[in-house]
Amino acid sequence: MSDLSSLQEKTVNLFNSTYKSSTSESLTAGYAPGRVNLIGEHTDYNNGYVFPMALANMGTIAVGRRTDKGEINIVTSAEVTPNMFCYKPGKSGIEEVPQWARYVVGVVKCFEEVSSLTVSVDLALSSNLPMGAGLSSSASLEVAVFSLLERLYNVTNISKIDKIKACQKAEHKFANVPCGIMDQFIATLGDVDHALFINCQTDDFEKVPFGDKTLLLVVTDTHKKHELAGGEYAKRRATCEAVAKSIGVPSLGEVHIDQLVKHFCKPGSDYSHLPDKSYPRSRHVVTEIARAKKAKECLVSGDITLFGQLMNQSHKSLADDYQVTCPELDEVVRVAWETEGVVGSRMTGGGFGGCAITLVKRDAEKVLLDRLNKLCPYSSSFSTTAGSGAYSWDISV
Repeated sequence: MSDLSSLQEKTVNLFNSTYKSSTSESLTAGYAPGRVNLIGEHTDYNNGYVFPMALANMGTIAVGRRTDKGEINIVTSAEVTPNMFCYKPGKSGIEEVPQWARYVVGVVKCFEEVSSLTVSVDLALSSNLPMGAGLSSSASLEVAVFSLLERLYNVTNISKIDKIKACQKAEHKFANVPCGIMDQFIATLGDVDHALFINCQTDDFEKVPFGDKTLLLVVTDTHKKHELAGGEYAKRRATCEAVAKSIGVPSLGEVHIDQLVKHFCKPGSDYSHLPDKSYPRSRHVVTEIARAKKAKECLVSGDITLFGQLMNQSHKSLADDYQVTCPELDEVVRVAWETEGVVGSRMTGGGFGGCAITLVKRDAEKVLLDRLNKLCPYSSSFSTTAGSGAYSWDISV
């Protein structure tokens, strides 16, 4: 993976070549990281707990400059067609905007809403995150653009929480992805050598040390792309909401496993109005919330062995109850489980493809990578640590 200096250079070159920019003019940049979720999957939109960490030096850089053209010009280095788009407020309908650009247009619109400003910019975007791998490239893009706009327009009065919610709203309203709040949260508030334990119901969070130098986190990309807007994500969210409503609570985040079992085992009850597989789907969410809370306690107390066991239990639940894994993810995790020195392994992200994460002892890293390369030849892996959240800066060119 390229580091941020080369990613910045790539983005600046793209900006200058696209907009024929004078090299004597300064530019502004915003960066936000991708993430992996250590545990707590599909719990954020159920008002549960999640436990993500930001990826060190892996994310999106947005470079831009204010203009007086009254439009939003966007170019990306991603391999998409078209890779450029000009959004003209009042003239361009959202249906005309390419899917990738909707995230950017949505952020601009939401930034305008919370800042009471009108934005006119030229933007260039580059990322070293693999798209569709489940490493939150979308939230990385959103938060990088928002961070850039804050600096470009000298806006300092937007709280971190309002920024996070504005980026989430952009994804809901403009990209049509009903995501939870975790990805925007960690992209904004990530910290070096720390994971972020987030209560998605209250927005309370706690930074928990995750910098044990005897351990590494290996991320394995199956290269099977997932697409959250494809419908399966929305179906599972709707199922969770239906079960919560049938119990009489606002969300599954307020349900204990004993309460869930009692609800579904009530004699004479009719559940025909609920979506198919409602019990296993909701069981995953309720037990995953409990696992996330226990995992945080493990990191605080230093019980890495139990932390790894909870990772393994999480994957089994995601495979069997929530059914969001795939054969490639299951094989990667199985290979990891069978490798000496591995603490725990699970899929991460929305599922249906994407990545698995493996916590491994540093002296076993090479053995694990060799086994993954040999037994899962379709995949690629890299080792990482917890990195910083979003920031912005001025570029003198």
